[in-house]
Amino acid sequence: MVNAFETFPHLLSPLKIGNVIFRSRMFASPVNSAEIIYDGQPSLEAVAYFERKAMGGAAAVTYGEVDVDPEDYREGRYPREITRMSNYNYARLASAVRRQGAAAVLELCFSGIHARMYTGGGKPAWGPVDAVSPFGGKVAAMPEEKILRIIDEFGNAAFAAKKAGFDMVCLHGAHGFGLQQFMSPTMNSRTDRWGGSPENRCRFAVMAIDKIKERCGRDFPVEIRISGSEIVKDGYGIDEGCRIAEQLDGHADIIHVSVGAINRFGAETFSRTHVSMFYPHGVNVDYAAQVKKHVKKSLIGTVGGLSDPYQMEKILASGKADIIYMGRELVCDPDFPNKVRRGCVDDIRRCMRCLNCFAEGVNRGDLVCAINPQIGREREVYRALPVPEKQRVLVIGGGIAGMQAALTASENGHDVVLCEKSGELGGKILCESEVPFKRGLHDYILLQRVLLAKAGIDLRLNTEVTPEYARKERPDVIIAAVGSEPMIPNIPGINMRNVYQAIDVFKNPSLAKGSVVILGAGFVGTELAIYLKDFGIDAQIVEMLADINDGGNSTHKNAVFDMITQKNIRIHFNTEAVEITEEGVKCHAPDGEVFFKTDTVIYAAGMRPHHDEALKFSRCSKDFHMIGECRRAANILFATSTAYAASRLIGRF
Repeated sequence: MVNAFETFPHLLSPLKIGNVIFRSRMFASPVNSAEIIYDGQPSLEAVAYFERKAMGGAAAVTYGEVDVDPEDYREGRYPREITRMSNYNYARLASAVRRQGAAAVLELCFSGIHARMYTGGGKPAWGPVDAVSPFGGKVAAMPEEKILRIIDEFGNAAFAAKKAGFDMVCLHGAHGFGLQQFMSPTMNSRTDRWGGSPENRCRFAVMAIDKIKERCGRDFPVEIRISGSEIVKDGYGIDEGCRIAEQLDGHADIIHVSVGAINRFGAETFSRTHVSMFYPHGVNVDYAAQVKKHVKKSLIGTVGGLSDPYQMEKILASGKADIIYMGRELVCDPDFPNKVRRGCVDDIRRCMRCLNCFAEGVNRGDLVCAINPQIGREREVYRALPVPEKQRVLVIGGGIAGMQAALTASENGHDVVLCEKSGELGGKILCESEVPFKRGLHDYILLQRVLLAKAGIDLRLNTEVTPEYARKERPDVIIAAVGSEPMIPNIPGINMRNVYQAIDVFKNPSLAKGSVVILGAGFVGTELAIYLKDFGIDAQIVEMLADINDGGNSTHKNAVFDMITQKNIRIHFNTEAVEITEEGVKCHAPDGEVFFKTDTVIYAAGMRPHHDEALKFSRCSKDFHMIGECRRAANILFATSTAYAASRLIGRF
């Protein structure tokens, strides 16, 4: 435990803007929720989700992407608007956040060219100039009367937000949304007063901010999120980002500096906006630092994959920024700010940047985390439950799922025995412990070990459980978390001396000698190729399907593709390995037979669940659960969520 106020004086320093007090410099980044009711308001589940972040100590909690254009929110696939009188759940959300001591913030946006990406219908979206959107839809240049109307709508929406109880609004002027479309010289080639010079291109945003101040009062704080750079060579760079910030300086109270222009430049810009595990922590901080040199009145915020409070303190102390924004970190551990304040920084669960939260949110509407099984289940977690009848619980397997099951069962008052047949906790995924971009995963495993020790769980390493052993323990409940094993492809030559499992090469990269071919373009195979590249090893990947297998995480697939592209790793899709010889791999490809001459072959062909091994214990106790990969070969999210669900209701139902 550290002395928090001596160690983190800047991070814990309160901040006053207008009439609003922010209790620290740790803000929750704008995010939205797919949990909405019929008219676009956040559901009660979403209200509880945002309140949970406030309970954890964040100084400001922002509900994101509320559209100000009446045409857009009436026609969009996921309408979100604030201006109608019946927006009771927005008021409930603001109240829930404020009663927990945080400032409630609403992010207002104008979608511009992205407004009708789903609905289409032949009606054009609005943009700076006539164009075709990235989704193929027609974009019409906004006439001045439309621009002025949207400026008024920003004022109307902000006033409605203030009436609903929000303490501040944030304008979304980044990531390719409408205000950035006007501010960006790469998108705005107008020749009237809304285009050309930085002053003209920023006029839309400046007038929107000024309109909000006019409607809501000078003491009502307004922030704007901008992209300090569009990152890629065809977009604008930090010099232009600084010029944009100069125009906004003094109008906005806070300039929140992000990067990118999503849906315009592909995987790289997306993976820098939502910083993937392949980039260093704080990779985008220098953009905020450069912007800060060019502003005199506005406060500067920085964001992007930050999860280390010591790094955050250093950023603030060095004057690179005034505020730290966290998105995924407060999904992973909403108690991050409280843990910093209490000096319990070693207990922080740090985001692995696996992007499961984003993928699940986009694809299924779930606000979840791979290593925090409570997030997104706030109404379930905090509702009153029957007091559990104390049970003796035997958890078999000390991998990701087994550790979470043991912790959850212990937290609910049960006597827990955790058996692991090897000498350490963590499971097969420990093979990646030395992989730099998987450091977050290893830190998570180390934290789980510490929490298990603190919980006083009866941990038995080097203990292989048999049905006889299990019966002798006389458990009320057995939780089988016995995992899976790599599948061995049925290919002639698979047992040759120069052929290895991916798991073995992760442990010992020196096994990959000479030219290398990896069989399988799932995350295991692609991430191994990325890792080997750091050792100067060029691996080709052979994949029988037509694309990278994302395992249900389409967003991390985007990050992987970003690295595959940057590192020039070759993937041969629709290509099936049919034989391995001493000289290489014979394959069937779309154009016929092809032979890859290689020195080392590595297979990453998926995992086989240990169904039968788990089912051996099904009759050894009155209650029995299978969790994690012995149920289905999946990912960490599946492991922790099944572990949590099985353990939480023990002794209750």
